Amino acid sequence: MPAVKYTHPGKVLKSACIIIVILVINLFFTGSKVISNTEEISAAQQKAIEFLKHIQRNDGAICDTVNPLFETWETILAVSAIYRSNPDTHLQAIKKGLAFLMNNENSDGLICHNQKCKKAYCLETSAVYFNLLQLTGKNDKVMPGLKKIIALQKPTGEWDIGNPDVTIQKDFPSVTAFVLNLLYNTGVEPVYKKEAINWLLKKQTVQGDWGSGWEYYGCPAYALWPIMKVLQNENTNETRLVKDKALAYIIASQNIDGSWFYKNADLQKQTSASLQTALMLSALQNAELKNNEVILKGIQFLVNNQQKNGNWDGGYFPIPEKRYNKQEYVFATALAIDVMHHYLLNNNNK
Repeated sequence: MPAVKYTHPGKVLKSACIIIVILVINLFFTGSKVISNTEEISAAQQKAIEFLKHIQRNDGAICDTVNPLFETWETILAVSAIYRSNPDTHLQAIKKGLAFLMNNENSDGLICHNQKCKKAYCLETSAVYFNLLQLTGKNDKVMPGLKKIIALQKPTGEWDIGNPDVTIQKDFPSVTAFVLNLLYNTGVEPVYKKEAINWLLKKQTVQGDWGSGWEYYGCPAYALWPIMKVLQNENTNETRLVKDKALAYIIASQNIDGSWFYKNADLQKQTSASLQTALMLSALQNAELKNNEVILKGIQFLVNNQQKNGNWDGGYFPIPEKRYNKQEYVFATALAIDVMHHYLLNNNNK
């Protein structure tokens, strides 16, 4: 029988106190609340879905109840998030949302970000709309509009957004990424595919992102969201190198509490840490990064910062006009729902 070493009670107490102090310090730096299981994430997701359903207008739109600047864009994102979590086209929220969107198509089948520009189009809004139509089994409505989108590509590879309200960065990299992802999903190749990929790769900054612009939510996370999907879809030696550089940038810029927040000193209004975190998490998931510590910390931040009514504070659209305010809680909430759905789906498939 091995000898039993006697330890003085005072030393045991001292060791216990040290462990407690370490745990408290660790808790302070990693966030105030630790997620122990998927039930909490699922509950946050369901609460958010109920919030979106609650704010749905009689005409079917799910958007900011004060400023409907992005009523069509936000409805697409919200309906998509609800449907992915519960793929049932008979749900009232889905039926009403789709009816609103179809009523806002222009003569080419494309769609703009709100009803005021109904006769025009926004390629980013049209791309996510066509993805929603595909998701809900309405493929026949997608192909006619695709022909128009393909014809709008420049020989140099990129697409302009088309949005009549965008006057500064019409060819921001996210536009081309949204279109490339749409075409990939439909199995259709653009005329200038090689040029499009090369154009996008060359736009990456030294830091590893694709920059930001106030017309595109004023943070690098916005462009990374669709671009990471393009890089993952292509999966060539060149795109893998670019993707790895972008992943390094995203991981290095995560805050201790699990969030991401980029602040542009030139803009008074900013999107929130919650919206930027949801965008970055979506970018990581689009790059098929597994549920590792980086994603878990980001999910934890979102769960900890959900509002009592179920939404997330998205901050403000960073338009450089002091008198104009547009809150981004619908965008933030729809993205957070998608992020949590993706996480839960991967976790359940382990």
